[in-house]
Formats: sequence, C-alpha cells, structure tokens
Amino acid sequence: MLRIIQWFTIFYVILLTLLLELPSSISEEVPVEMAGVYAYVHAIAFFLLGLLVELSREKRSIFFWLGILIVYAIATEVLQGLLHAICNRFFDWTDVLQNVIGVLTGTFIGHFCRPLVRRTTG
Repeated sequence: MLRIIQWFTIFYVILLTLLLELPSSISEEVPVEMAGVYAYVHAIAFFLLGLLVELSREKRSIFFWLGILIVYAIATEVLQGLLHAICNRFFDWTDVLQNVIGVLTGTFIGHFCRPLVRRTTG
C-alpha cells in the first residue's frame, strides 16, 4: 500500500505542476458564481499534495518535506508570474497563501493518519 501511495504522489506532483504551469484559456476574471469555488481550488490541490507526501514519506523528517512543499507552493506561483506571457497565468498573493495553507493542513492531517496507513501496510 505504501508503494502505491508513493507512486501516486509522484504522479500527482507531475500532474499538479503541469496543470499550474501549462497555458490557461481561463481569463483573469472569474465569474461571480464561480468565485466561491475558485477561491479554494489552490488550497484543496495543495492539501492533497501535503497529505500524500506526509503519508508516503519514509526517512526524512516532516520538517524537511514541509520546507520542500512550501518552497514548491511559492515557486509555482512565482513561475506563473514569470511565464505570464506564455501561459496566461498570473502571480497572486492570495494563491500563495492558499497553497501554503493547503500544504500545512494536508501535512498536519497526514501526520495523524500516518499510523493508520503504516498499520495497514505492514
């Protein structure tokens, strides 16, 4: 089970990176009726990332991986800002905050779910 989670985590990081950096056809303006949903997309995506990494980590400490994930969360937004002309995406501090909150929350919940996953895997 642990290996499956680890492979899924690798797949998810690749998919998330592509989705965050590939060109977007979505305009800068989000319709009012979608604003409530869109506000949480980053937090949910990075929550899942933090959860998966925490459940799949083996040797390194939680703080090592938390640091890596926070840098990744910030770097993806910075890269969106730098590649604005190519990918039609924008740097947004709100997205950075949602990314970091998602990573912190996912890692925190994953830390308490880890014993359950470890118990079922072996």
